[in-house]
Amino acid sequence: MNYRPNVLVLIHIMLVLLVCNCAAFPDPVTSKERKFQPINREKVRLLFTGFYRYEKEKNTIHNTLIKRGLLEDPSSQLELELILQKKEPVYQYLFLHRVNILLTFFTGGFVPSHIRTEQTLTFRYSKLGVIERESVYEIGMDQWRGIPVIIFMITQWPNRIYKEQLIDATELEMKDI
Repeated sequence: MNYRPNVLVLIHIMLVLLVCNCAAFPDPVTSKERKFQPINREKVRLLFTGFYRYEKEKNTIHNTLIKRGLLEDPSSQLELELILQKKEPVYQYLFLHRVNILLTFFTGGFVPSHIRTEQTLTFRYSKLGVIERESVYEIGMDQWRGIPVIIFMITQWPNRIYKEQLIDATELEMKDI
């Protein structure tokens, strides 16, 4: 009965290949901006909301803000709140998306599956509780999982792409100040 262990090993190998092989292709970072008043370069109090699972990304954004000339002061009256929110992706053809995931599973990863990831990064400036300016940046990427994406995964790793998009949004915001 040497048949069962070989099948189990094959299933495990296929699952590892399916989970570990992932490549992401980013959308350009876009902005929706509502300006109430221009913000001058002055000391701000930073507040990060929605980053409880993204500590590395929070630190990356913080370092980018400091490098771009933001002055941080915990006792400042001007507050900069950075809000990270996940959006539910909208698939144009939801039925085909579900069939694609099943097909990927049943072929052991030979047919790549597609997953859409969308988030927003909001920069909200307020002084004494009154919002003076708010900028919303939309971040999105298409992720592909499966054996054929091994070629792309070295240069298009999702974590690296996501980090680059957050830096791009932060630099776009700091350009306006």
